Amino acid sequence: MKIKRIITIISIFVFCSCGGDSDSTNGTNEKSDDNKLKVSVSADKVVGGIPDVATLTEFGLTAKSLISQAEQLRDNRKYLDAIKKLEVLLESFPDSPEAPDAQVLVAQIYMGYQNDFSSAVSEFRKVVANFPKSKQAHNAQFMMGYIYANHLDEKEKARTEFQKFIDLYSGEVEEYFLESARAELRSLEEGPPELNIISE
Repeated sequence: MKIKRIITIISIFVFCSCGGDSDSTNGTNEKSDDNKLKVSVSADKVVGGIPDVATLTEFGLTAKSLISQAEQLRDNRKYLDAIKKLEVLLESFPDSPEAPDAQVLVAQIYMGYQNDFSSAVSEFRKVVANFPKSKQAHNAQFMMGYIYANHLDEKEKARTEFQKFIDLYSGEVEEYFLESARAELRSLEEGPPELNIISE
């Protein structure tokens, strides 16, 4: 049984270190559900599941080391490998202090590097649902409204998320944050500014 764990853990890190699928590491910002699927299927075949905490810690892998490795993968434009590493962290160390940061990092990778705004909203929603008392929860709630308003053009959903932000976090966050949410709501109500074109 111990040998099986060792093979499993080595397989995870060989797969993640090698970059898995060359298309997943090319650094493009194109959405590619096919690439995500290939990486997920390949990882499942190689790994056979996420190892337990005892196995990870036996090899000196902690939540801190996993998030650090994920950040390095992100910096090296291996975005999907970084997400897989973060998923291992979230599955194996869900109560660690690093878990909310890991969930936010997944959302940020989808938003900032993959331009996959729908997935980013889903990942930010997990921050609010799974880590409601964390300092990252209010940022995630705000970001859902921001993405709906500015990237997905779903104004009603944006209004709902900004209003939730105000309702949930009034008194808990800095006033400028609340004022930003109110300004976004006003902008959604007023629409884009009109241009006055003077014809001669």
